[in-house]
Amino acid sequence: MHDAVDLLRALVRVPSVSGDEAACRDFLADFFRARGVACVRTGRNVVAQVVGARPGPGLLFLTHVDVVPVGDGWTRDPWDGALEGGRVHGRGANDAKSSVAAMAWVAAHLDPGEIAGRLVVALVCDEETGGEGIEQVGPGLPPFAASVVGEPTGLDVCPGQRGLLRATLVARGRQCHASRPWEGENAIVKAARDVLALAGIDRGPADELLGGTTLEATVIRGGTRHNLLPGECRVELDGRPAPGCDNETLLARVRAAVRSEVEVRSNRFRPVRTALDERIVRVAVAASPTGRVRGFGGVSDLFHVRHRPGVVMGPGTSAQSHAADEWVETAQVEAAVAAYGQIARRFLAPEED
Repeated sequence: MHDAVDLLRALVRVPSVSGDEAACRDFLADFFRARGVACVRTGRNVVAQVVGARPGPGLLFLTHVDVVPVGDGWTRDPWDGALEGGRVHGRGANDAKSSVAAMAWVAAHLDPGEIAGRLVVALVCDEETGGEGIEQVGPGLPPFAASVVGEPTGLDVCPGQRGLLRATLVARGRQCHASRPWEGENAIVKAARDVLALAGIDRGPADELLGGTTLEATVIRGGTRHNLLPGECRVELDGRPAPGCDNETLLARVRAAVRSEVEVRSNRFRPVRTALDERIVRVAVAASPTGRVRGFGGVSDLFHVRHRPGVVMGPGTSAQSHAADEWVETAQVEAAVAAYGQIARRFLAPEED
């Protein structure tokens, strides 16, 4: 069993729900310092770097130490990091402490004499919630030419992701007794008409890597009693904009299509796409055990480092992210160590004199 698996198990045993990552940060800082890797603690984040023997480009390894709350449905201890059946179990084992463990392990075992430039490893807080993670430490990071963002992709290479638009439709009616509907206006009916109208929105052309823009009604709340017409109905919308219909375009088309008020809840993540011929993409594909290139299905901190070419790539599966009885295969962790190590050595390879 690879020692990185033992590191992952230890990390799972340090609970780090968003907002409470300090203990995990300190654990990782101790891990780096015990192995002679320079690191600093910044807020609830830890940033390590390995400086090569020669000048050269910087490469950023970025992933998050925070995890979502345990939630319901667990049949086992979520914090024990148990190793059973070729899997490490526990909250965060998959998302994304498997990436944390693999990236940290590579940094701790990377020979500075093998590389030019520097490997920067940012293990950050608040990825799940936004706040004091890469948004705050990003501007102070050492220069880097490209990034690898650790998220569960099965070690497929994802050179881009769609954006995120979360909004609420607020349909307002007039409450009255259900036996005299002509005296009021049913907010649920108004909301239903708007939801159906959304189906006709032009969502633009599909992107060859990221696919098309999606927009779905996911939650509806309206009414208080069976015999009252509701005066208000709220519908939550989840939009995933692609380049052919970006956040601003999608929001404008939603507003034009509905009669309800539109309240924007989140609009900070825009689509991100790295050209397939960028060096980091080619190096990552060569190192990936799958060799598969695709868009990342969710959103990640890739958005916050979009000023440089980058890919999302990490061990695990999206199906296990945030799931009860979360787990990751040990073979994925071991493969991630090999892949991240190859990426670091190839991207930071010294040029011939």
